[in-house]
Amino acid sequence: MTQLNELPNQNPATKPVSPVLFRWAGYGLLILTLLDLATILLPPRLMDPVWEFETMGAVIERVPVPLLAIALIFFGELQFRSKWERPLIKVISWGTLIFGIFLLLMIPLGVNNTLRLNSQNITQIEAQYSQQMDQLTQFEQRLNQASPDEMKAFLESQGIALDGAATKTPKQEILSQLSTIKARMQTQADTEKTSRRNTLMESSIKWNLSALISGFLFAYVWHLTRWARGSRKKRSKVSQASA
Repeated sequence: MTQLNELPNQNPATKPVSPVLFRWAGYGLLILTLLDLATILLPPRLMDPVWEFETMGAVIERVPVPLLAIALIFFGELQFRSKWERPLIKVISWGTLIFGIFLLLMIPLGVNNTLRLNSQNITQIEAQYSQQMDQLTQFEQRLNQASPDEMKAFLESQGIALDGAATKTPKQEILSQLSTIKARMQTQADTEKTSRRNTLMESSIKWNLSALISGFLFAYVWHLTRWARGSRKKRSKVSQASA
């Protein structure tokens, strides 16, 4: 008794529509995914933490499509397979393992890039804050030596709009307002640091966990599709033993 999935010469006209349709849909999704990944990964900008982090996210966000494609391609195992599909599904089976390992290797890179980007964000915000504080310090130094008219003109040149009554107050009052501006700038800098760090950590946790889960899923698909990697002789022995 010969099993159905090992018949060498099946009439294409007798093939059921569902398995063939599912597999062709899987091949189409897989090809579209490969084209999409090519546009994401090329040209590579290695050692650029921003590109590496965003590329990791883009790859992870597209994982469900190739996973679905693989499930459709391997649907029905060897039943109603054309001869040209046998070596192809073997390559695809090994490809799931390679892609799974690739996803797992992205995790330490993602963690490292998260730390690097957080450090870069802090450095950038602190540099902007320091530059603004230097400008205010220079203004304070000029304020102590300026006349009321010079103070008003300088404030307008710096984009700091004070009402008319404020320009007539003593220098101590204006210095008090500058202290308030400094405190506000410090608060804004701290808020910006926290906001960027939280956004970065949310994306990092989501993508790294997704890479971990997806990597194991693709590796498990490789394990489940060992029938696709077996030689024809082994498949014949299995078929005879189960007949």
